[in-house]
Amino acid sequence: MLLIKNSRDLSNTILKLRSEGKKINFIPTMGNLHDGHLSLISNAKGNKNINLVSIFVNPLQFNDKDDFNRYPRTLKSDKLLLEKSNVDILYVPNADFISKNILTLCLGYISKKLCGRDRKGHFEGVGTVILKLLVLINPDFIFLGEKDFQQVLIIKKIIDDFHFRTKVEVLPTIRDKNNVALSSRNQLIKRNFSLLDLIPKTLIQISNEIEEGSFLFSRISYLKKLINKKGIDRVNYLEILKEKDLSNLDYEYSICRIFISVTINHVRLIDNISIKRKIRLCYKKKLIEISS
Repeated sequence: MLLIKNSRDLSNTILKLRSEGKKINFIPTMGNLHDGHLSLISNAKGNKNINLVSIFVNPLQFNDKDDFNRYPRTLKSDKLLLEKSNVDILYVPNADFISKNILTLCLGYISKKLCGRDRKGHFEGVGTVILKLLVLINPDFIFLGEKDFQQVLIIKKIIDDFHFRTKVEVLPTIRDKNNVALSSRNQLIKRNFSLLDLIPKTLIQISNEIEEGSFLFSRISYLKKLINKKGIDRVNYLEILKEKDLSNLDYEYSICRIFISVTINHVRLIDNISIKRKIRLCYKKKLIEISS
């Protein structure tokens, strides 16, 4: 595995690979790798292109300095995992990858929903660094996980807006035996770890109730209160939105997702699942209807 820390060295390596007719798979990460990351890498290897992984804990996407400082950094063990996974290139940018005067993106409506509402500047920070990486690498494929679904939409928007040729491959969320989505933040939960189970249970409960019919929108408020009573610090959001653009439900049948974010022991966690059938909102009865 080739380790690169300098953007000029990476550019030269990319030019050489392109001259040899090679295509590039890109897997962006913030490190502290787990089976979710390894699943992305494993799927990327399927098309036999050059596999390039980046590790960069991006300060621009943290609106809380303590959260940034607390984020797990495990570069030594990450390298070993990537070597075992036969990754071709690991890019670990130097601290000067972003400057104090760096331009940030305006990402519009999608960046203001869900996590964008109470994490000011978060997606602008994500988007700015992803744009720099896309310009530098210009990958043929980028591999992303469904757990960060809002981020996936942001990256798709950047790729479309800037006319990159990169194809986005979105892969299912990897979960543990209790159906909890794998996340580097999970290990920061030092007590009340069992509360993590409430996240997927709530999503599945809502999905099942919708499938059974006559799911009243008022149930969402009830479930939020119920979760809080069980010991979670705060429910940041629990929403059902259209999958294509995170717009609110209306009278048209649409593919939708249930999104949740909670804070446990001062650690913010997110998850989401897709609803199996198209749904719409019946305004008169304030209930969700499923397509036949």
